[in-house]
Amino acid sequence: MNTTDTPAISSDEKLIGAAAHFFGPLAATILWVTQKDKSRFVKFQTLQALAFDLVIVTATGVLFFCVFGIMFLGMFTSLLTMMRDPSSQNEFLFLLPATMFPVTIFACIFPFSFVITAARLVASVSILGGRNYRYPFIGKWLEKFMEN
Repeated sequence: MNTTDTPAISSDEKLIGAAAHFFGPLAATILWVTQKDKSRFVKFQTLQALAFDLVIVTATGVLFFCVFGIMFLGMFTSLLTMMRDPSSQNEFLFLLPATMFPVTIFACIFPFSFVITAARLVASVSILGGRNYRYPFIGKWLEKFMEN
């Protein structure tokens, strides 16, 4: 979608595109289903927001898998240590990964959610400003996909 061959974008199209990026996958899906045939700009922006959300869901799944894996590995290792040497039953070693879990989740998720919110905000403000926003990699891929 080159900006040179894009017709003027109406304020309604800007608002729909910004809402699709800012309010997440449910809003992007609803807006895509209801508005995709009305404007190529809206179709591109809503699909791009959906693709961004798919990447986020995948990255979040991998992040949770890693955090849970580390937690269960720590608990399993502590349990094996306790089983090998029953005379030194140190429950602290077994409970340490479980008690560290909320702290670990917060430490991993907070920066991740901050970056996601910032990316959504940048996309929304950019679209409201009249620019045809594209996420790196996702925008170019989606543009090629829509041309075919």
